[in-house]
Amino acid sequence: MAVASYGTTNIAFSSFDTWSNQFASDSNISLNTLMDNLEPADGAPHQVSEIRSNAFLYGSVVAETGGTVQITSGYTQASAASFTLANVNFASIASVTIQADATYPYTFHSFRTATGGGGSSLSTTGTGTTTGTITLNSGNHTGVSTFYAYFTTTHVSP
Repeated sequence: MAVASYGTTNIAFSSFDTWSNQFASDSNISLNTLMDNLEPADGAPHQVSEIRSNAFLYGSVVAETGGTVQITSGYTQASAASFTLANVNFASIASVTIQADATYPYTFHSFRTATGGGGSSLSTTGTGTTTGTITLNSGNHTGVSTFYAYFTTTHVSP
């Protein structure tokens, strides 16, 4: 998961469009829009100091052939083939758990940084079973922007 982290000074509003699901460019950036659309949403009135020394989650999750993915802890995201991670405010939510669910005849193999079992393995918790998990916080997997749930099968023709 990619994490946008801010220090105690020099908070640039122009950086919000790189991680917030609410902005596609540097125009019309609003602190209210940003803070109202965090998970969990922060109550108004908003201040820039709420961003200081804070970290925010962004990225996406993709289930490859053989299963689905969902968020089971931190906030709720229904089971799907893929989804965009909510912009989690790590000052309010300590961690987010993603669960991968295999569909027979597949089993969960691992969460990866690339498709088709490529890239690096991020978590193998649950390998060989129908359910695997990975827990994200503000300090782990900070450079990963897409998580791939990789499933395998021993059947010749699933």
